[in-house]
Amino acid sequence: MSRVANPRVAQARVDPLFIDRWSPRSFDPEPLSEADIASLFEAARWAPSSSNVQPWLFLYETDGPDRPVFDSILNPRNRAWASKAPLLGFLFAHVRTPDGREPRTAQFDAGAAWMSLALQAHALGICTHAMAGIDVPAAHERLGVDRESYAAMCGIAAGRLGPREALPAELREREGARSHRKPLAEVARRGILGER
Repeated sequence: MSRVANPRVAQARVDPLFIDRWSPRSFDPEPLSEADIASLFEAARWAPSSSNVQPWLFLYETDGPDRPVFDSILNPRNRAWASKAPLLGFLFAHVRTPDGREPRTAQFDAGAAWMSLALQAHALGICTHAMAGIDVPAAHERLGVDRESYAAMCGIAAGRLGPREALPAELREREGARSHRKPLAEVARRGILGER
């Protein structure tokens, strides 16, 4: 999948898919197979969730008649490249149940479902890129999702890796650059935080 050397180095033993997965912006327009699409959402379906509520909803389109609606929800910067991906979707978290409960972990669980999808995609040689840059009110209105019950989390582009040259000039330089992570000691510590 990668045409650029990966400079990432893990500080502890992990499966390579964690450091090899990345979020490109250039996608090959070749359609994904129905089997591959089903595999992505099947992986998301098996994500862990509090009380097994599974509070996520993925809405997606490929090349169907609703695709312009999906594209229109992206902010202009993201639309410049993500509209070329063969699959575009949006993730919603079910934050209020019909009986009025507000599950505290709904968005956390929806994030777990997204990560399951992203890792399955990588295992299949499919790239994914989640985007915060979306028009949240439009996502609800244009996709018919009740804003009282669901929170729009992100947009998701998926497809095979495309050529860097297909991107707008201002994005070409960034394509292929693998972001690094904070040192392990900054994100995971034993014991109580702070001085004793």
